[in-house]
Amino acid sequence: MIETIRRLSTGGIFSNTPPLEDHLSRFLVQAAIIIGFCRTLSIIGSYLKQPRVIFEIIGGILLGPSAIGRDGTYLEQIFPKSSLSYLGLVAEIGLVLYLFLVGLELD
Repeated sequence: MIETIRRLSTGGIFSNTPPLEDHLSRFLVQAAIIIGFCRTLSIIGSYLKQPRVIFEIIGGILLGPSAIGRDGTYLEQIFPKSSLSYLGLVAEIGLVLYLFLVGLELD
């Protein structure tokens, strides 16, 4: 019984498992990188008096396979193919909620 519980738990930071092996910790790292990078770009872009969404799109292009994503090590460590389904699911939920809020503002 105890061995089954040990196999089901991820162990956290005190076990010998790498921190990016767990799906939740990998997602949190991905979200922090995406949000931090896009916020930094939008702060820089606010001096150019451009909307924030423009720099979020630029951030997505830079983080994707067009620029920084050309480095295979970066893509395999931070954004492996196995984790993109979770990231895509959260992105779609966010898009639906955003469109819902836009729909509420229409008269």
